[in-house]
Amino acid sequence: MFGRLLGLVILVLAGAALASWLGAQPGMLQLEWLGWHLEMRTSLAVAILVILALALVFMDRLLRGLLGLPSWLGRNLSRRRTESGHRALTLGLMAVSAGEPDEARRQAARAQRLLAAPQLTDLLSAQAAHMSGDHKAAGRYFTSLTRDKDTAFLGHIGLARLALENDQPDQALAAARRALDMRPKSALAARQVMILEAERGNWAAALPAHAVVAAAESDDDHAAYLLSRQKAGLAYLEALSSLDAGGDTKPRRAAASGLETALRAWPEFWPAAARLAALHEQDGSPRKAVKWLETAFRSAPHDELAARLQTLWKANDGAYIARLIKLIPKDGPLADEGRRVAATAAMARGLVGEARRLIDEIEPANRDAAAWRLLSRLAAEAEDSAAETEALRQAGEAPRPRCWQCTECQLVHEAWQGHCAGCAGFATMEWRRPDGVTPILPAQSVTGVKKAD
Repeated sequence: MFGRLLGLVILVLAGAALASWLGAQPGMLQLEWLGWHLEMRTSLAVAILVILALALVFMDRLLRGLLGLPSWLGRNLSRRRTESGHRALTLGLMAVSAGEPDEARRQAARAQRLLAAPQLTDLLSAQAAHMSGDHKAAGRYFTSLTRDKDTAFLGHIGLARLALENDQPDQALAAARRALDMRPKSALAARQVMILEAERGNWAAALPAHAVVAAAESDDDHAAYLLSRQKAGLAYLEALSSLDAGGDTKPRRAAASGLETALRAWPEFWPAAARLAALHEQDGSPRKAVKWLETAFRSAPHDELAARLQTLWKANDGAYIARLIKLIPKDGPLADEGRRVAATAAMARGLVGEARRLIDEIEPANRDAAAWRLLSRLAAEAEDSAAETEALRQAGEAPRPRCWQCTECQLVHEAWQGHCAGCAGFATMEWRRPDGVTPILPAQSVTGVKKAD
């Protein structure tokens, strides 16, 4: 403010100095034109010329302003209309985020009226219609988005979601496929394709989509573990479908390759190891079968793996238990599980002392119900009724043995299967001590489940 005032003062002083200088200059101006004779001081003539020039500039600006007034009013009105439209669009998106369908629809209609941007307004209108339950209107808006190359991807994703909510999996898969074709690296579209193809049992078609999702979410440890389970499940189920198809050795090689892929993705997936070992054994390759069973036992000790190893090792009872003990993990909960499995195998072969030693190596706090039940059998062998009763009591209060449990809905299954019978989640089952299940209750079974070998 002070600078502008100082500048004005300097300008006034400069103008006064210039006027004083002109007034002090001698000289006369004479003009004769069309019989007129005009005579004046030169300084006055200069002043008149300056005033006339300023008057001409003022008149030019005034005329330009009057002629451009309608255009200026139109631009100003358009600007205000655009600002109001963007404000309505912003408020509509905020209403969608806040879960207010009525406000979202009101602002979407206002944005449609004020803005000439159908890509944005149609998307907001589609979201608002979807939130309010008007799937027909949402479908129209999403369909309009597919006609523009810049918004076609979002339109197909929206149509796929609407089709899923309307229980139309075929239409949902088609829309998701079109979205993935437009953006081959989109994890959002690929995940929808993978889930929908898995629901249809098209395991081979789901695997490429899974690879896209895995490439996009490889940095998240939790997501990476879930993706490894999904990859293992897809490869395992694809291998089983190849075996069910029968034929020559080519499907069997493809099945073996798929089972190996499943185990590399998820080493704890022992059903794949059991099936792969059986496949190698049938093909006359017992060494390969033993290799995969031993690797799987180190990752996930299980009674079925132990039983198959005895058949393939062709060793006597003592040597069999000794080799089995060498496969037990060094530490952690899997070490306790391995001791329990080895102790059970030793008990079944009459090696009571070895079974007692292995069970005693498990801390009482880490024993599950199966370990305590084995202890009760050992106490019965020793005719120690008090110890047998105490072990049975502990078995009723201890955590239940490992089983297949869905990590989403916590439902317990007798065998692994691709989709959970409770929540229909794909590859959500994990071999673990069940969470959220009362220890004293008997294991919940799911009927109609095909048992994995």
